Amino acid sequence: MKQPTIKSLLAVLATPLLLVSCNVETSDNGPLDGFWHLERIDTLATGGTTGYSSGYVFWGVQKDLIYIKDSSNSSVGAYYLRFNQTHDSLHVTKIYLDHGHEDNPNHEQGGDIPVEAIDNNLRQLGINALPEHFKKEALNANHMILSTEKLRLKFKKF
Repeated sequence: MKQPTIKSLLAVLATPLLLVSCNVETSDNGPLDGFWHLERIDTLATGGTTGYSSGYVFWGVQKDLIYIKDSSNSSVGAYYLRFNQTHDSLHVTKIYLDHGHEDNPNHEQGGDIPVEAIDNNLRQLGINALPEHFKKEALNANHMILSTEKLRLKFKKF
């Protein structure tokens, strides 16, 4: 039988140490985490509907951050939303305009810019207030419906 080499012994002993030293962050978001395609926004007061199913408005959710972007409209910026949630609600607490990295030489002022007031670009993406409170009307592995006092947003998992 072949004797193990020192290198192979060190590799076997070092592997558990490397695994223990990793800091893995997990999320308790359940089916909320993922990439969502905005399909439609309903205006509750008027019964009006704006279809987004052929567009490219996406909400990416991970841990306590939502990234929103309309890839079909370059004049609408991308945004980061900080949020927390309960079993039946989603609370957007802070919004930042994606302005690239601080060390990006192509930007005069790098770094994300805090949003102080809601503009038309955010309204087009389904955000009308800061802070914004969404009720979770439906949430499963394939569909999500969020509503405020004014709007109902319908999403499909991408």
